[in-house]
Amino acid sequence: MNKDEIRKILALVRLGGQDADDPLIASAKESAQRDPELARWFEEQQEFDRKFAEAVGGIPIPAGLQTRIMSIARERIRQRSLWPRHIGRTAAAIAVLAVLFSSWRGLFQPAVSVADFRSEMVSFIRLTPSLDLESRELERIQTWLSRTDTPAEVSIPPGLSALEPVGCRTLFFRGQKVTLICFRRSGTRLAHLLVLDHLALRSLRADGAPIFAQDGEWMTAAWRKKGRTYLLAAQGDRALLERYLQGSSP
Repeated sequence: MNKDEIRKILALVRLGGQDADDPLIASAKESAQRDPELARWFEEQQEFDRKFAEAVGGIPIPAGLQTRIMSIARERIRQRSLWPRHIGRTAAAIAVLAVLFSSWRGLFQPAVSVADFRSEMVSFIRLTPSLDLESRELERIQTWLSRTDTPAEVSIPPGLSALEPVGCRTLFFRGQKVTLICFRRSGTRLAHLLVLDHLALRSLRADGAPIFAQDGEWMTAAWRKKGRTYLLAAQGDRALLERYLQGSSP
């Protein structure tokens, strides 16, 4: 590798030590240690990253902003063939901003928590989301999801499975795909089941009892089962969600 290639690799090194096992980065670091000019440059680069992280760390990011940006970008790109060219360019710009936003936050944010996941997902479903597939048949929904590289094989709680499905969609949480399946409760109110791979949310204890939490008028329950992280959210109280989880649905 020449010096320019080494600099490009070292510029990607994150502050949290997440890249310690990357052989390419390890090789670039070894090369920098043997070259005083590269070593000085890398030290200055890391110092800049630390100061930048401190600066942006104090900027409040509204809950669910990244999730909603990614969702909007995804829908705009999907519809781009139907739009005039200048609108297509706008959609592309939104997509670029969404990717940059995700990468920028990923460099400096701490490990995500159950509270992070709950807050972003509730913020997303609070404004009734559009669905990729509308169907009253759960089997059809699961078949559609199996084709989208998302957690499709999910365990539906007994009480929830007694409700009529409305449809499903996929979205993103910190770069990870999430499955959303919606069920009709009464009137226009819905119950939302969100599922992602447990590796994206390691802080949730394995196969334990659901963790309940209130977020405004929304009650949520989070749990982990067979390699999946689940979040059930509905407008109501804990007793309502417990009925959905245990087997009886009002």
